[in-house]
Amino acid sequence: MRQKTIAGYRLIAIAAFLIAFALVAGNAAAQARGPETLGFTKHFVVEINNPSPLALENHSVVIDVAAIRASVAPDFNTYMYALFDNKGGEYALVVSQADDLDKDRYHDEIVVVRTLPPSSTTRLECYYTPNRSFQLMATQKAFARGAWEAGGAEAGWESNLAAFKLVHGRIGFYGKLQPGLILKRFPFAETKTQDWGMDVLDPGASSGLGGLSIWDGATRIPLFGPAAPQPKVSVISPGPVRAVVKVEYPAFTVFFSACSDSVVSRQDVIITSKSTALVVFGPGIQKLAGETLSLDKAKGFLAVWGKGAEKAGGIGLAAIFAPGDLSGIDDTGLDRAVKLNGRPGRKLTYWVAGAWERGVTAPGVPEAKTWAGKVEDLAARLLVPVKIVFKSK
Repeated sequence: MRQKTIAGYRLIAIAAFLIAFALVAGNAAAQARGPETLGFTKHFVVEINNPSPLALENHSVVIDVAAIRASVAPDFNTYMYALFDNKGGEYALVVSQADDLDKDRYHDEIVVVRTLPPSSTTRLECYYTPNRSFQLMATQKAFARGAWEAGGAEAGWESNLAAFKLVHGRIGFYGKLQPGLILKRFPFAETKTQDWGMDVLDPGASSGLGGLSIWDGATRIPLFGPAAPQPKVSVISPGPVRAVVKVEYPAFTVFFSACSDSVVSRQDVIITSKSTALVVFGPGIQKLAGETLSLDKAKGFLAVWGKGAEKAGGIGLAAIFAPGDLSGIDDTGLDRAVKLNGRPGRKLTYWVAGAWERGVTAPGVPEAKTWAGKVEDLAARLLVPVKIVFKSK
């Protein structure tokens, strides 16, 4: 559903402002009568279950729109909806974002960044109206953009804590001195220290922080560098809650994303090959000078701490993966590649993360040992099988 006039857009903006103001200020009428006073006509419940004894802080919860329509709300409208906490009849807005992953004008996923207490079920109420449209403007903590210089970065994506770039298939990493978004400021001289931080990783001829390869038997085929096939790269969402970049290779598609208040880049891989055969692929993690390696296949992580780009000092790189997806580790060349088993029709998710000794992602001392512990902790939380259930209220 699209607004077709400038007046319509103005009405949307005014409505969004009034709704946000009523919610933030604690409008008594809205609290007493519920979100219906804001124009919503229907609602259902979203239950998010954390089965683990771990607190999942700032956890990215991805909600499948098709599953909502199939289970509780066939007429669910992603152009006019809002999620709320309801405690004792007082409603508080929960910031969310709807994303159209295939650009067909229909949203496919809704993302919420939420802290999930240990062994808990978080109950949110979703209100919507089938045939109207408005947009709530949340504080921007994620951003994505395309190339900012000819022959340079093909795309960049970031949260307020970490920033990544894709350059000819290689993945780079920026260190930030304080929380905030930086990619809007580009271009700039990347080899010089900036007021916000610096480019802390020089991939050289390696994969950097997660550049992909595929395997034909024992033969590794890098998907990065001048000789590699150039994928189609497009920005799916510039935020404000989740930044998404879509990268289309001949045999599979990858969605690179960063969510607000998160230090990781999430990669969702969909095998598009018509063959039913197993596809072995995976991210490489650059070998660093003076590095300390930590690898735990059973817990699903590979972490390295060592020397970063010139003048950067110490940095950490990591890959996190589901142990059941692991095919092996390729330790040849300039990086260590995590080999994952993918099959057509199945989405496979893994994550990469970086740290910088002087930035907001600094692990603390001793750096190498502490970084390995932080990555192990990240893996334990990211791999929790969070379950989402929809119910009629």
